[in-house]
Amino acid sequence: MRDPVECIRELMGNPEFDHMVSYAPERVRFDEMWTGDLWWELARERLPQGAVVAPVILASDKTLLSQFRGEQEVWPVYLRPRNISKNVRFLIAYLPISKLECFTRDTRSVEHYRLFHYCMSLVLEPLVSVGAEGVDVTCPDRQVRRLYPIVAAYIADFPEQCLVACWMENRCLKCVVGREERGDMKKSPMRDRDSTVENLCLHCDVIYSPFWATLPHNDIFSCITPNILHQLHKGVFKDHIVSWCADIIGEEELDARFKEMTSYSGLRHFKKGISKRKQWMGGRLSRVAACLFSV
Repeated sequence: MRDPVECIRELMGNPEFDHMVSYAPERVRFDEMWTGDLWWELARERLPQGAVVAPVILASDKTLLSQFRGEQEVWPVYLRPRNISKNVRFLIAYLPISKLECFTRDTRSVEHYRLFHYCMSLVLEPLVSVGAEGVDVTCPDRQVRRLYPIVAAYIADFPEQCLVACWMENRCLKCVVGREERGDMKKSPMRDRDSTVENLCLHCDVIYSPFWATLPHNDIFSCITPNILHQLHKGVFKDHIVSWCADIIGEEELDARFKEMTSYSGLRHFKKGISKRKQWMGGRLSRVAACLFSV
């Protein structure tokens, strides 16, 4: 485990990143994090004058190490300060992955939640005080600035997003839309961090306090980034758009139109149609999306 504050200090003090670091928000087109509303709001409204926001991007992904000795797995956690335009990141921790066979089958999943959030709270503990009070850092231009590291984004696949946000996988992580109303043209209120923490405190014997409850200037529900595979390709496209097309014209007609497509460079020809496929990968779904408009 590495201290995230020292990792940020090392990256921000590297002279190789001179002219690659942004210290203030900009009101231009949205293409980098320093052009977004969050950075502008933090720098202009929440933090002292002259403070430099250091938006932190966290990423985690359960990884299989070996299949020869009991399918050993590890959970790496990466950190990236978004002030730097260059794509650099630090590996700050390996979280333990245990089968927790000492617990009963009914309580094992809850203990996985508790273990994950407890470990993440230990890893990110230095960001709690530094995010609220700031830390002096020597920047690549050799100027000393007061940095406020704030967790601004969390990258993970959909099951891990639910683990991070403490929500079930059949619920929306952004708003409070009902389980059966997802996909409907209905506007629902966004989830609120404070009310979520209050509800979790009522069941503190079940769920350990989430690691993001003590992070300053952080809203975990706005930090969750879209998962391209599960939420875009398999969610919006396959489960909704393709299903709607099949309901309108029928699966046989949809397959027939895919079969009748002529071969063209850069487009895949689905000579057997698409309705009979049981396993879909992100790359294959993106090829179907490229052909669906013409079909």
